[in-house]
Amino acid sequence: MRIANNSLIMGLAALSLAVPRPALSQDIDFGDDSSAWANDGECDDKRFVGPGMTETTLLETDVGRDATDCRTAYEDGKLSLRGDKPGIDSSAIDWGDDESEWANDGECDDRRFAGAGMTATRLLETDLGHDATDCRTAFEAGNLKLRTDTPRPDAASIDWGDDESEWANDGECDDKRFFGPGMTETPLLDADVLHDATDCRSAYEAGDLSISE
Repeated sequence: MRIANNSLIMGLAALSLAVPRPALSQDIDFGDDSSAWANDGECDDKRFVGPGMTETTLLETDVGRDATDCRTAYEDGKLSLRGDKPGIDSSAIDWGDDESEWANDGECDDRRFAGAGMTATRLLETDLGHDATDCRTAFEAGNLKLRTDTPRPDAASIDWGDDESEWANDGECDDKRFFGPGMTETPLLDADVLHDATDCRSAYEAGDLSISE
């Protein structure tokens, strides 16, 4: 029997109350920038997890050696410490079933979640509650967290800027104020902030981006 979407969503508020506040950035020893991959816009320190992480293999030698990238992503809300336990027993979450077309592909396609374990493809309403194995596996590995029940800002309230970026209108958002599967996989540049309006707004309105607070 398929799970009703509204009943799945209703549980988020109660579950999110169990999540402790994350460590303040000033309480974390980010280390230095001696990694070969420092200052490339992606965190390579395996102590962290989230959409601000690199998609390449994480190396022990980069722990504490990518401070600027990791601190920036952490303060933008794109990372959390792996040691920050979500405080939610996975058995308390209604995972649903594996009826999604994309079930059992190693990536979570359920938009109730966020984190490094999510697919990079567009999130569909029809997959909500139908990718149980992938999402539960990633959650229990510390690679996902439940999205909060805080509503996203309306698109009309966001200053999207213009399309003056070199990478405007390529189907990927290059504005580092945002995060999610609608983002480019290339390093994010300060010069592109407010200059990729069409790509970012399209992805945001499709539910593929969130804006950093």
